[in-house]
Amino acid sequence: MSVSTTSAAGPSPVVIIGAGPSGLLLARYLQLHHIPVKIYERDRCPTYRPQGGSLDLHDDTGLKALRETELLDIAQEYMRPEGEAQKVVDKDGKVLFDENVYGENGALVTHFEKTNGEIRGRPEIDRTDLRNILIASLEPDTIQWSHALKSCEALSSTLYQVNFHSQPSITTPYLVGADGTFSHVRPLLHPTKPDYSSVSMYDLNISSTTLSNQPKIQSYIGLGALELLGDGKAILAQMNSGGKAKVYVGLKVPERWQDEHPLPDEGKRREWLATMFDGWTDMAKEVIMASDEEGIMQRRIYQYDPELRWDTELTGVTVMGDAAHVMSPFAGEGVNQALADALELGQALVRVFTPPSRRVSLAPFPLSLFPISPPPPSTPRIVAPKPEALHSALRAFEKGMMRRASEEMRGSKENMDMFFGEEPAQALATFMENVMSPTFMVKMTLDASVKWMKRLWNN
Repeated sequence: MSVSTTSAAGPSPVVIIGAGPSGLLLARYLQLHHIPVKIYERDRCPTYRPQGGSLDLHDDTGLKALRETELLDIAQEYMRPEGEAQKVVDKDGKVLFDENVYGENGALVTHFEKTNGEIRGRPEIDRTDLRNILIASLEPDTIQWSHALKSCEALSSTLYQVNFHSQPSITTPYLVGADGTFSHVRPLLHPTKPDYSSVSMYDLNISSTTLSNQPKIQSYIGLGALELLGDGKAILAQMNSGGKAKVYVGLKVPERWQDEHPLPDEGKRREWLATMFDGWTDMAKEVIMASDEEGIMQRRIYQYDPELRWDTELTGVTVMGDAAHVMSPFAGEGVNQALADALELGQALVRVFTPPSRRVSLAPFPLSLFPISPPPPSTPRIVAPKPEALHSALRAFEKGMMRRASEEMRGSKENMDMFFGEEPAQALATFMENVMSPTFMVKMTLDASVKWMKRLWNN
């Protein structure tokens, strides 16, 4: 299958590899602006595999991207402000910080509320819910499922061949890699690979049935997130929609540790993980044992150097999200930065695919000597961009993306080092208390203003 640069119907579609949040949001933005787009995704269908737990959306990135794509009102229906509640516990069971509110009988009280539809703070939304919203917003057949990417190659400086494992190859002049940490598109731009962060994780799930039958576990986790930390280990539990919970077990270990210590046969996995927390508060093991035995997954956390930058002579290809700037998950910035990438890339592409109209007409007599511009058409004229304009737009996007993301990459690494460093629970609790202080909030407001001004100046 070949995708030509242009045709009688207009330019060929922008090809996006990966139906994650950034790829889906970019497609949504382009379709809102009448630019053709196709997504190629390895999964067989939207429900083929779990999408992870919940995430908090930030006003200047994730929420802004949803607002600009007219999806914020829909997403609000799935947001859980109570998911912001944080609870920090050390390995001995001492609660050092807790934003949950408890009634006289010890039951949790929801104290985060939506006010007149206004979004406050950084509300949580399940990754699955966000993905479903984005998928539903696209035109039919936008996503080509069951397209596992094998490789990409440059046929010229402006044309690329995309090879799949079990589907015909395609060629395209417009290629966007939103295909994650080990992107197959990224090597077209630079050879640098992400580094292992020193942390490996196990993903577990607690069903809504289990939590309803074990209110002690529900109360211990709280309404939002529980951070149980110590000795280079972590149990991170977070409530999801539908009364279920996601649990992450984090270990500071060498990169090949999981290969050398494989998960045992099913039926023994929870017990195996629980033994890593001998000597900790009993609740550490109880949270793990409340999880489902099946579906336990393991993974390593990778990250890029915040100073990573690149340049290329190729035109019409770029990357975003984890494919561009993967970072540890300990600042909640990965998806937010990816959504910001998608919005900014969409804006850059719209500018080069939609040239300004230069047509003029004469005003009615007696003003006919004065040319006036007609109102813009309801459907803009979409054209294949000039290679030099496209090249300039994509390189400018990449530079701006990495300037923005590099600060969050540093913060994510610093937070990870805190979670797995000396006296992590006390360090995190102190950090959270400082975050809640009025002085810190004023500083954050000022910092945000300065950051916004810098971005405006750089752009």
